[in-house]
Amino acid sequence: MDRVSAVRVAIRGITLWLDMSPTSRLLLLRVVFALVATATSFSTVRSQTLWGVTRSTDGTSLPGVNVFIPGLQRGAVSDSDGRYEISHLEPGTYRVQFSFVGFRTQIREVTVGEADVKVDARLEEDPIWTDEVLVETKKTDALTLDSRSVSVLESRRLDEVRGQTLGETLEHLPGLATLQTGPSISKPIVRGLHSQRVLVLNAGVAQEGQQWGGEHAPEIDPFAPVRIEVVKGVAGVEYGAGAIGGVIRLEPLELPDDPSRPFSGTFAGNAFSNNYQGAASLYLQHASSRLPGVSWRVQGSLRRAGDARAPDYAITNSAFEEQNAAVTLGYRKAGLDLMGHVSHFGTELGIFSGAHIGNRDDLLRAIERGEPLVTPDFSFDIDAPKQRISHELATLRGTYSFDSGAKLTTQYGFQYNHRQEFDAHRPYNDSLAALNRPAFELTLASHSIESTFHHRPVGNLLGVVGISGMAQTNRNGRTGFLIPNFRAFTGGIFARETWLRNEVQLDVGTRLDYRWVRAWPRENGASGDFVRRVNSYVNVSGVVGGLWHFSDSWSIGGNLGSSWRPPSVNELYNYGVHHGTAQFEIGDPDLSSERSTGIDATLRHSGTSTRLEASVYATYFDGFIYLFPDPEPRVTIRGTFPTFFYAQSDARLTGFDASAEVDLSRLFTTGVVVSVVRGDNLETNEPLVQMPADRLRLVGHVNIPSFGIARDPHFEAEWVLTARQTRYPANADYADPPAGYRLLNLSIAADLQAGNTPIHLHASVQNALNVTYRDYLSRFRYFVDDPGRSFVLRMSVPIGAS
Repeated sequence: MDRVSAVRVAIRGITLWLDMSPTSRLLLLRVVFALVATATSFSTVRSQTLWGVTRSTDGTSLPGVNVFIPGLQRGAVSDSDGRYEISHLEPGTYRVQFSFVGFRTQIREVTVGEADVKVDARLEEDPIWTDEVLVETKKTDALTLDSRSVSVLESRRLDEVRGQTLGETLEHLPGLATLQTGPSISKPIVRGLHSQRVLVLNAGVAQEGQQWGGEHAPEIDPFAPVRIEVVKGVAGVEYGAGAIGGVIRLEPLELPDDPSRPFSGTFAGNAFSNNYQGAASLYLQHASSRLPGVSWRVQGSLRRAGDARAPDYAITNSAFEEQNAAVTLGYRKAGLDLMGHVSHFGTELGIFSGAHIGNRDDLLRAIERGEPLVTPDFSFDIDAPKQRISHELATLRGTYSFDSGAKLTTQYGFQYNHRQEFDAHRPYNDSLAALNRPAFELTLASHSIESTFHHRPVGNLLGVVGISGMAQTNRNGRTGFLIPNFRAFTGGIFARETWLRNEVQLDVGTRLDYRWVRAWPRENGASGDFVRRVNSYVNVSGVVGGLWHFSDSWSIGGNLGSSWRPPSVNELYNYGVHHGTAQFEIGDPDLSSERSTGIDATLRHSGTSTRLEASVYATYFDGFIYLFPDPEPRVTIRGTFPTFFYAQSDARLTGFDASAEVDLSRLFTTGVVVSVVRGDNLETNEPLVQMPADRLRLVGHVNIPSFGIARDPHFEAEWVLTARQTRYPANADYADPPAGYRLLNLSIAADLQAGNTPIHLHASVQNALNVTYRDYLSRFRYFVDDPGRSFVLRMSVPIGAS
């Protein structure tokens, strides 16, 4: 078959995939995964095996030990006799890590030659405990020792997507999508849920920054985390009411602890051709020799971009600027570990001006026209409508480890979020002060504290109990009105226990939460006097989970959980134009709490040449709160806007997400990521609005042999196939969902050895075929296409002892 024929066959196969029914797609994927699993038994690569037995210091065999080779991202778990085996290793020297909850991690350097190698390990009990089983395993292989569905982006993969929003960074993972408001704003969607239902942990503190807004992206420096972990499904026991959809943990780099090493750090820079974005970041860190136990880090980053461009025109007023800074200070001595962290996030970003329409007829014509009436030239200018946001975070964490093996951790956090939104309506007074007056202004101050106690191991039981509290005050500025002023207090207490024995792990946890809110909304919508409303909510969450390693490379885990969240202030009392999304929103003060009950199962495989994680899930909601479009737009003195109101009904979300990789040879790896979610309104028997369409990612990765100064070069091609959303309520939106689309992304990367400094370069082209498309989850899909082709260059340079 020649190359042209091969391309035609590939295109025909992709077309057939998009034309298949969801049931047929799932059946085909199950067959493919079964064939992949079967293929592992026919592997005939000639190589060596690393094996041995893990024991405690008294000589007792130790099952469940995680044996991991970080350089290969491969590992195994010791069986009931403490025996482990890692096959198909090529000759060379490897760092091998032995870790187990409650024991000190051991790192060995092992040389593999022309024969099998036996390495036994004796692990000592460790008095320093981690936050929970999930966090303990995060430095080894978090995908094999947690009963929940967990996806992880490690440092190297993050380096190759840095400079983008958090939503764009995570959309490559199974089960995740993005809710977009123009090219510069996106927020992650986890299995169809987002905003208040997905908790973001930044430096150990739950992010509080007006996250209720669909266009209120998390105020996170994209260069700050070195590892991102996504826990999908009910996670309310550890994290409180509201974590119904999952948790996104952003983990910063650990502070250095060796004063004999010099200053270290990293400089990173990015350039994007589509919007001429430039981004740069620098951090420096050191462990003090003059002050034993003290270490520090300073970090700063800048981003600036002009208007994004669709294939046929510039997307007017989509430029943005961003400035971030952070300082971290740590102290360690004996069993005491203290950490203080302060950060600033600041951004100003434009909102597509074509979404702000003067009257009803113009709005309907703009939607029907399907493209902007006026398309000015590219510009870096940021004009109204726009947003100006700053977010300050300060946190102090202290941990004390007792000789018995118990550990006490307390963390305080303070956050101050200041949001200003400017609309396109020009004031009659054209003075500079009037032009800089926002349409509405919000300030949110949050104080939080949490204390957890990990008890010493009791037999096979590991456990933690904790208590948390938060106080918030939200104030409006003098102009505009969307959500009311409010004051809120939240408190919770929880407990979780884990039982480990041989290949089996069982988890059970429960939590009690209370929330009190006093708000001052206006009577009769946006007019009338302020009234005081007080709401209080109390409820419990619970989860039961299990994990079974039924072979050295296979495991299956499952969870049954129930969680809840109270309605947020915007869902209760919104009334007015939300300028960021260019829509008029109406709340419902009679909304009740939302209760979810979910079940999921995850199958994992980590073999010598194949890797797989596949999850199925179903979540039932009692009182699901959602934003529903009103067929009639709202006319205001500031223009005419699509109208949406908050409603509540029983609902069900079901889905399937999976990722699989196969090493076809030492040089070539192929992979697939699939995400399917179905949302149904059980009261109206209609689909839920704003559910992600079916998505499929096909990846081919080629490892190129090193040459010259280039080390570990590799090339990657990715097909992204997104189907048209065919499940939506009839006659309930201003425009039908757009057509499905297919995007081709290409990249090449390598470490260039410049003397003793390895410079990491990553070049890519996104939407390489310059496809014109609109995503169903884009808030501006009524008016404008998504961005076209973009060439991206990323560079990172280590400094000192990095």
